[in-house]
Amino acid sequence: MKELKILALVVLISAFSFSQSINVTFQVDMSIQVIEGNFIIGTSNVVVRGDFQSDAGDPGGNWQGNLFQLTDTDDDTIYTGTFQIPQNFSGTTYDFTYVITNPGQNDYWEVTSRQFTLNPPSVINPIVFFNDEWGTIITEVTNTINFTADISSILGVGIGGSFDPNQDSLLVMGLDWDNYGKNVIGNRKMENTDPFNPGIYTTSLTVTSGSAAPNGVGDSTNWKFRAVPDSRFRNSGWETGSDRWHIYEADGSTVTLTTIVPRILPSFGTLPSDLDLKIYLDMTVAWNRYNGLPIPLNELEFIGIKGSEDFLGNIEEGCWCPDDTSTGLMKLLNHYSGNWWLYHTIVPAGTYNGLVEYKFGAMYPGADTINNGVFPLDNGYDIRRFLLVPNSTQSIVEITAWFITDVEKLDDLIPSYYKLEQNYPNPFNPTTKIRYCIPEYSFVTLKVFTLLGEEIETLVRTEQSAGVYEATFDASRLSSGIYFCSLQTREHKFTRKMMLIK
Repeated sequence: MKELKILALVVLISAFSFSQSINVTFQVDMSIQVIEGNFIIGTSNVVVRGDFQSDAGDPGGNWQGNLFQLTDTDDDTIYTGTFQIPQNFSGTTYDFTYVITNPGQNDYWEVTSRQFTLNPPSVINPIVFFNDEWGTIITEVTNTINFTADISSILGVGIGGSFDPNQDSLLVMGLDWDNYGKNVIGNRKMENTDPFNPGIYTTSLTVTSGSAAPNGVGDSTNWKFRAVPDSRFRNSGWETGSDRWHIYEADGSTVTLTTIVPRILPSFGTLPSDLDLKIYLDMTVAWNRYNGLPIPLNELEFIGIKGSEDFLGNIEEGCWCPDDTSTGLMKLLNHYSGNWWLYHTIVPAGTYNGLVEYKFGAMYPGADTINNGVFPLDNGYDIRRFLLVPNSTQSIVEITAWFITDVEKLDDLIPSYYKLEQNYPNPFNPTTKIRYCIPEYSFVTLKVFTLLGEEIETLVRTEQSAGVYEATFDASRLSSGIYFCSLQTREHKFTRKMMLIK
């Protein structure tokens, strides 16, 4: 009986202690969020979430739910709420944050972390602006964007390694990431509406600038293409490489983007056996893309390569700095001869084959300070290169140059046949134009050879949509003589004779 009395006394004391509570008041000014359109009076709610919730009696636990909802009783956009926490937790410091809840949409959390310490007789948290944004006037603009994607190169290419319209979809993702944009309206799924061009997909989306793009016009929002189902594509269907960006124009503008070739790689399969790979790089014409200055070839410390597969490093991760060479994210080339460098590796059996991407970076004294030290070795010519990894050979050799001559698409006309025109002027000294036509999306190489068949320069090695193109060939370093230009696609090859006279 004595033990029961003691137990009852303990329970009574505990119940008395728990019943003594400390009032905690939260206050947040939502005026800027109303101006920015993130908080709609009468529709949106603002709640408090933190690690105090369980102690305050929330059966759902911490950092969730809408039990601690604030109200604005005097219509001054300052939302308040007072809640009780048992005083036996006195002295405890809690973390919390304010959260906007919009019915039917994702919650919008503050990025600001806040704290209070529970001390009697009460706790009154100061009035703060949501996200600590104050005095920022957001100028919103709404743009309509017309997207066109050319996926001809992956449409029906290879068994199991293609885009199949009967089961695959191409989407436009983003535009509202990180609050750079909001209220995306339209169908993210792109459609083919032209039976004569089955690889051309289009859609239109309307987006309004968000609070992270406060100026509206001139600010930007990021996006990317994605193919689904992701199991049929590399990189979970996402485009490789950096995000694409839309720069906001005047409110109400319609922006029609030029046709884009998405950087999407289908899963073709895997190599049945090891592959001996050699990539030769010509550094004769090389400059740093950040400052436009020539790269001092006699001071090169190393040249690295990063790609979309492990045997080429990792183009998506790392700092594009010398540290990447120690982590394997950047592979090193060896000096071969003169201005030539060589990357030689064995691609192991089981590696995915098909198209892979890669890019070079050069290290020399001072290179790591250019571009303010940000991704300093991402200093190569500002395009990505493609390597087609076959599944039927034991070795491949690629020859390329640091600088790939600019190629201009002359118009949007679609020619009816392949053609390599005669260069002009011809004879030439030291530069000449080379024009060619491709009637459909294709992987194109345009190379220059000597009279003896020695390859001098690769002018083009990339995927291109149908059109008329013009490349510039600079022969400043060559001697007078006969040279040949060769255009090659998957099924066609053309050659023209050129004469250099100095």
